[in-house]
Amino acid sequence: MSKLDFNNDGKIDSEDIKHLLMRYEWIVFTGLLLTIVPMMNVLGFTNIDSDVFWTLAGLCLTVEGVIELYYEQRHWAKLKSEEK
Repeated sequence: MSKLDFNNDGKIDSEDIKHLLMRYEWIVFTGLLLTIVPMMNVLGFTNIDSDVFWTLAGLCLTVEGVIELYYEQRHWAKLKSEEK
């Protein structure tokens, strides 16, 4: 069993990368980042331009959208295959 076999199917392939990247934990991680980094700026620990925060917000929304679309596609593909 390899540490790179994320979906535990016995082989390392593109499905392992999808399994690693398409996880809800990324939404939580980017959301926490979008909360913590601006608070550090407000408290004076950092001096980051606000454009960086808007870029981070865009990244968070993009990550959430891609993950949701991926799981929605999987859901509809599963329903379609069950109908046959």
